[in-house]
Amino acid sequence: MSIEIVDSVEDKSFDNYVTIKLDDSLYLFHLVYLRDNCTSEKSFHEETNQRLIDVFNDIDLETDLNGTPSVEGNELVVKWHDGHISRFTVKWLLNHAYYPSKNIVKNETIKFPSRISWDKTRFCELKQSKDHFKNDYNHIHDDIVKRNIFHEIYQYGFTFIENVPVSIEATKEVSEIISIIRPTHYDTGVWDFTSDLSKKDTAYTSLAIDMHTDGNYWFETPGLQLFHLLMHDGQGGETRICDVAHVLKLIQEKASKDESWQETLEILTNQPIEFHQSGESENVFFENRYPILQIDENGELIQCRWNTSDRTSMLKNNKFSVNEIYRAMARFNDLINDSSNSVRFPLAPGTILVFDNWRVLHARTAFNGKRRLCGSYLTRDDFIARFRSLVFKREQWLESV
Repeated sequence: MSIEIVDSVEDKSFDNYVTIKLDDSLYLFHLVYLRDNCTSEKSFHEETNQRLIDVFNDIDLETDLNGTPSVEGNELVVKWHDGHISRFTVKWLLNHAYYPSKNIVKNETIKFPSRISWDKTRFCELKQSKDHFKNDYNHIHDDIVKRNIFHEIYQYGFTFIENVPVSIEATKEVSEIISIIRPTHYDTGVWDFTSDLSKKDTAYTSLAIDMHTDGNYWFETPGLQLFHLLMHDGQGGETRICDVAHVLKLIQEKASKDESWQETLEILTNQPIEFHQSGESENVFFENRYPILQIDENGELIQCRWNTSDRTSMLKNNKFSVNEIYRAMARFNDLINDSSNSVRFPLAPGTILVFDNWRVLHARTAFNGKRRLCGSYLTRDDFIARFRSLVFKREQWLESV
């Protein structure tokens, strides 16, 4: 594929550009963009891949953005007025083209697998199959098993790891394979607790806990959660989980047909809700800037924040009427507790449950007897970074940034 220069402006600082033709398609690149992203060895560190040339501090933005574009072989070459030379291959130009939008080539080689939502029926089908959620602790360091664990957490929002030694040490090992353990005021590492109210939170009781995500009163909510039941000599204490990605689709479907549900969707995705954790006298947490459901431009779930136990009593400066806010929350609550949208099962010593705390709600039934649970909060960024390294070859990724 050859490069043809169609048009260029070379002496107007930030407004300088070059228009090129590649395979009958036109692409415009501003020269400030090309100077900022010069691919020469002098511009980026060989090992860290960080910029070495800072266009905002190292060059004169009024004169050094002036350059003369030309074509040499299959490369676009820009000779800058300060003597620097930049070269761009056809592959680089296609990967980084940004205008016009109709000609942008999507880079499918670095696309994450699609997320797969589930209800009770789909969950049971997956759990009963031989191909899902059969991760063995004894092979957890094998690349295939590790990759499968990450894939299932990312795609389905959860996974199970079986045959785990019933110990804090093994729980910590599994946690650290998946991500970095996030310290909190509950514990600085793997937490280990029973119903003794050693921390002033209902998790530290034998009471039933309804569907929720953890840490809504924090700006940095836990990305993932990991549960490992160490022992229980009584009854109850079963776990319930629900995929909010599936519930969101149900709400969006209802909203497409009913104005009342359209308002419910607007409230759930736009009305900030206040959450707090005020049980500990030395630590009081509060967050009030986010709605129950954060979605992206395609209507896909980014994050759910929900725990009716931790909501404050304040509903001031609202974008919607209070009665409609309550109607929306009630509808959401009905859907996440609908038995067709959630599943219920007992945790068992030796089996670890890991789930996406931004996507999967969890609950616990009341129990009696002594019940000892350990687990961890895991950072989301580090999980995604490790998953990215498992999915893509390093060269693929570097070509896309």
